[in-house]
Parts: sequence; C-alpha cells; structure tokens
Amino acid sequence: MRDHLVLNIILALIWCLLQQKFDLPEFVIGGVLGYIIIYLHRTVLDDRKAERRVLSPTAYLAVIAKTLRYVFVFLYEVVKANIDVVKIVLSPKLEMTPGIIAYEMDVKTDAGITLLANSITLTPGTLSVDISEDRKTLYIHALHIEDAEVLKKSIHDSLEKYTKEILG
Repeated sequence: MRDHLVLNIILALIWCLLQQKFDLPEFVIGGVLGYIIIYLHRTVLDDRKAERRVLSPTAYLAVIAKTLRYVFVFLYEVVKANIDVVKIVLSPKLEMTPGIIAYEMDVKTDAGITLLANSITLTPGTLSVDISEDRKTLYIHALHIEDAEVLKKSIHDSLEKYTKEILG
C-alpha cells in the first residue's frame, strides 16, 4: 500500500477539486477516501503477486463495463420491485404470502456474497436474513412469494449472474 502514496495524494486532490475547497480538512477527507478506494482495489493495483497482476487496459475496461451492467440490472430490479410492492400495498385485498426461502448461491467469494446479499436487501420486498455456515445458502425473506422457484430463478438470472461476473 505504501507504493500507492502518489495515487492517494492525487485522489485527495481530486476530492478537493470536486468539493471546490482546497483546505486541510477536505484534503484529509480525500486522503482517507482515497486510501479506502486503493485498499478496495488492492488486488488490481498490486502487481507483486503473480496471480494478481495489474489488469491490462482492455481487461480494466471490461471490468468497468461489467460493473456498469450490474448497476443497470440492479436499478431495473429495484424499480420492478417497487412497482410490485406498490401493487401489493394498494390492492383492496392485501394478499401477501410472506416467507423465507433458502437460496443456493453460485457466488463463492466473500465480496460476491456480500454484494449479492446487500443487493437483495436493498431491493424492496426482499431481505437477506442469514447465511449458512458453509456460506453456500442465503436465507431470504420475501414480502410476497407466489412460487419460490420463480423467485430463485429471478435472483439467479439477474442479480447473482452479474454479481458473479464482477466478483466471482
């Protein structure tokens, strides 16, 4: 991490530019945020480990494209879930069948599991409740479950698919 001091200073200066304030408190905040960004991207930045070399420009752009695709899929799922929740709440007969499902994940990395669980929680009508000891099953509470298999397939084909592309 010491090798990235110049990058951290540049990120702190960019933060000051964005805040339109060039004073010590803003520089410190920018430095802390820059350090967090560098720490989160350490596997991309650290080329001393053979298995974790710096990505080529095309590979880096591919990661950015996959991340943007995930963001759009996530936003689509949030809008769709909001519409579904509004339909449930505004229906004359509040017909809900809440429940908890056990969802077998294909995502294996800690970061991937965290992103998937948080994405599910941030989607209205669903909540990540727990994860199994073997870290393979995510327990999800849903406001309305017509068919558990349809819900599982929906999660697998959208949020998990794109989470796995980014974070494995």
